[in-house]
Amino acid sequence: MNRDRGPLRRVAGFSESALPFLRRRSYDRSRSLSEASRARARGNPTKAIARYREVLEHEPTNTDIHRRLAPLLAGTRQVEDAWASYQIAIAHLVRGGFLDQAIGVLREAAGCLGKQRAVWEELANVETERGRPIDAHAALLEGRNRFRSRQDAPDAIHLLLRARKLAPGDFATNHDLAALLIRSGAPDPAAHILRQLALQSTRSQLRRVRGLQFRLAPSPGAFWAWIRASFGRR
Repeated sequence: MNRDRGPLRRVAGFSESALPFLRRRSYDRSRSLSEASRARARGNPTKAIARYREVLEHEPTNTDIHRRLAPLLAGTRQVEDAWASYQIAIAHLVRGGFLDQAIGVLREAAGCLGKQRAVWEELANVETERGRPIDAHAALLEGRNRFRSRQDAPDAIHLLLRARKLAPGDFATNHDLAALLIRSGAPDPAAHILRQLALQSTRSQLRRVRGLQFRLAPSPGAFWAWIRASFGRR
């Protein structure tokens, strides 16, 4: 049923154009992109986000728009939406074989979404895919450093476990992981890692290993092993 707008029309000077909420905004791609760019330049991320989303309603897989939108979403603390847009842009680059560009986008994502574990895992995945396991390992350790609080321990452990698979003999990775496992109440895996680490440690590293072992299971024998290691003895 059509509502009678006669009373409104009889109001002196009334025009529907004066009440834009009565009309649905027609889609104009060029206008939306132009307004988004101006809003970004003027420091108005809310309007820029709205205009980019208008375009994505019609072009949901437009990776260029997602690439522009993602940092704006991150800057307004829409973390999940930001990572979703970054993922679309990164996946497109990876499928096209543009791995260096994908790394660049992931580095940008890591800069504004550093507390998202998935960002660091994907960065390691792409580094591995382009044949750089050392860089993948470094990315995982860099990510681990973003998770320092007690509440972050599960994410930190997860990243260290992945890093350990890439570099099983790396002392820093194993020592950090063992210490985190001890603090998290997982003594058995920590003890296993420390036993392995003691066999391959240098003299200076062994003192740190024995210190963790004493902390894990205080005993006269563990204390004496730490003292011996302090004097460079095994």
